[in-house]
Amino acid sequence: MPLEQFANLIENRHMNEETEHKIVPAVAILAIFAFGIITFALANASEISPDNIVKLVNEQRVSYGLNPVRANSELQTAAVEKSKDMILRNYFDHYAFGQTPWMFILRAGYNYTTAGENLAKGFNSSEGIVNAWMNSPAHRANILNPDYQEIGVGVVKGTYVENGQATDTTLTTEMMAAPKSGLTLFLERVTNAISSIL
Repeated sequence: MPLEQFANLIENRHMNEETEHKIVPAVAILAIFAFGIITFALANASEISPDNIVKLVNEQRVSYGLNPVRANSELQTAAVEKSKDMILRNYFDHYAFGQTPWMFILRAGYNYTTAGENLAKGFNSSEGIVNAWMNSPAHRANILNPDYQEIGVGVVKGTYVENGQATDTTLTTEMMAAPKSGLTLFLERVTNAISSIL
């Protein structure tokens, strides 16, 4: 081998070693950075709970100039019962087994003028749920409905069977509504009383 080619070979080998030494730290720094981002995301992903869902929903509403909704115990009961029913009967739908969302709300003793329901299954964080709802036009419309004043969230863990395979999951029901006023309820009672007499 000519001396010049040998010198080039040695020089290329040194360049490759220098490049490798530069690449290894760069890859290590990139891996640490990615780990940091993942750790930060996980640390900031909140547990799925009614309080966290309500907080995130209100953050969205306020960011769009809407009033926050307040938690209501009757809507909470309705939402929990809906989530339990979906786990018990193994379905994931607004309407099933002859039941509507409004039946759950009325059974819980909540009288409404308008109401809506959002459902979620299989998420690992409250942020994941609310982000998915905000990326869906129908769910987003519920969250940003200016008429809604109150909210209830039901979070239930259980076994769900899909395509013949059972998995542990979390079913979340969000029910939002505007209550009937005291005057409206009073007039309805008077009307019903008169109708029963006639």
